[in-house]
Amino acid sequence: MPSHRRPFVLLGLGALLVALATLITPLWVMRPFRPQGPTELAVALWVLRFGPWLLLGAGLMAVAAVVRAWPGGWWRRIAAVAMLVLTLGAGGLSRINVFEKMFAPMPAPRFAAASESGLPDEAIVMAVRVGEQARGYPVEVMAYHHVLNDVVGDAAIVVTY
Repeated sequence: MPSHRRPFVLLGLGALLVALATLITPLWVMRPFRPQGPTELAVALWVLRFGPWLLLGAGLMAVAAVVRAWPGGWWRRIAAVAMLVLTLGAGGLSRINVFEKMFAPMPAPRFAAASESGLPDEAIVMAVRVGEQARGYPVEVMAYHHVLNDVVGDAAIVVTY
């Protein structure tokens, strides 16, 4: 590849790799229901903390790739603009907290007597008693929602796991 083309390709691919890293690293490390090592968690938290700056740098690199590629032929323009769009798209997606979307609070919980709930006998349940009223919240369900607003007796409570 001629040397005058390398900066456009290197800038564009570098920008895309940085944007993809800000998207993939926290998602991969912080997957639910698996242990994280201290080093990988520190890296993921660093990427989350400095993600906006990393994305700004990636965006500037992608714009520089477009500027560098523009005087060339149409295929260079298309390739550079495609890398810019992919970089911006990955950057935009990296700012969405998918775990917040996935673990949304339960909007309208339904309750049943323990004998009618259909839960297996070995199910782990968090229990709350206020006065004469009691409620049980299956850990299996709470693990996906993490937060549930409820009223037990006359008390408004927040159940979390």
